[in-house]
Amino acid sequence: MWALRLHKIQEELNKSAVKLVDAQMFEVRAYDRRRIRLTEVQWLHMVFFHPEVEGEQVKIKEVLENPEVVVEGATRDTRICYKFYKSTPVASKYLAVVVKVLNKEGFIITGYFTERVRRGKVLWRKTKS
Repeated sequence: MWALRLHKIQEELNKSAVKLVDAQMFEVRAYDRRRIRLTEVQWLHMVFFHPEVEGEQVKIKEVLENPEVVVEGATRDTRICYKFYKSTPVASKYLAVVVKVLNKEGFIITGYFTERVRRGKVLWRKTKS
């Protein structure tokens, strides 16, 4: 199965290798007003390593626009945004979206479903309404 997925991704890359250098799938304004973008290259990376996120672009946008909590990532310039979903392809889980930030913008590094929020410095938390 993985060999077939890899072959499919490689075919896509070969068809449009030049286009993929700067191709953008979407851009969204995050909870902190930063412009965050997802490129086709990062999307292919994400669905290869985390196939359960395929078809979840709407949820990825929602996580960035309206996360429940944002935690500092492995480096100071990365953030992990989390939002809990009762219904996902892999049961009730958080969707985590990892973003690298550069001044007033950033880009998505990866995204995945997880059972819990990573320990670390909480940078932002949604207030209870």
